[in-house]
Amino acid sequence: MFKPGLKIAFCLTLFSATAQAEPTISVSGNVVASPCTIDTNTVNKTVDLGTVQRRDLQTAGEGAQWQDFDLLLTNCPTGTTKVTALLSGTLDAQDATAWKNSGTSTNMALRIASRDHATIYASGDSLEETVNISSRSASFPLSARMFTPQGNATAGTFQSVMNVDFTWQ
Repeated sequence: MFKPGLKIAFCLTLFSATAQAEPTISVSGNVVASPCTIDTNTVNKTVDLGTVQRRDLQTAGEGAQWQDFDLLLTNCPTGTTKVTALLSGTLDAQDATAWKNSGTSTNMALRIASRDHATIYASGDSLEETVNISSRSASFPLSARMFTPQGNATAGTFQSVMNVDFTWQ
């Protein structure tokens, strides 16, 4: 029955959908700092520790004079702000903070320290230097000396190897 003034509206909407998977695209990558140049005198650095008399190496801790040296990185690209040096090598059997002597002298080891000798570095230690913005370089000022961890050193040769791995950011 129809009553005047009342309107009824019906809406019919049809949806048509097709099931489709939307593609997922993953993009990945790394942003790294360009490398600094390891100075040619640093790549295969030889530090001459000189000669010390056996009679001066009879008490534990005695050693030769400190010899200063630098590890230098140059041509660091703009944006590189710091360099880290990770020290490694074979530890001395008597002193875990020193490097083993592979020469013929016994009871001798290599000691590495900061330039002022206040900080002793051992294998596994990491050093950090800020890149000089104007020269675009970083320098690690260090000192080395041969010493006797336990005393009673014998005459002979001294040779030790310290490896350095550099990273920059």
